[in-house]
Amino acid sequence: MRRDEDIHSSTPVRVELDGEIGRIRLHGEIDHTAVEQLDRAVAELLDKGVGSLVVDFADLSFFDSACVSALVRARALAEERGSAITLANVDRYARRILDLTGLSAAFRIED
Repeated sequence: MRRDEDIHSSTPVRVELDGEIGRIRLHGEIDHTAVEQLDRAVAELLDKGVGSLVVDFADLSFFDSACVSALVRARALAEERGSAITLANVDRYARRILDLTGLSAAFRIED
């Protein structure tokens, strides 16, 4: 597995590439100040031709509507490129937000 540490290690959005699987690890708070990084990470991995994109919530402590919007954009771009997208390690609080916004039905979610 290759980690793009030099690009993303100091940010709340970290990218890993393992063959056909791209993983975006979210750390801390993802709000309007960090969503551009999330958008870039999604585009970067999809540009590399990943077949599967995983957005990992394990280390996420907070996200707002800007992050929700970024997830919607990520899903649309992944579908456009023929890639699957999964939300992983979604805790009950994040799941509640996804349920309230109707996004839990739009994503494959792994707890």
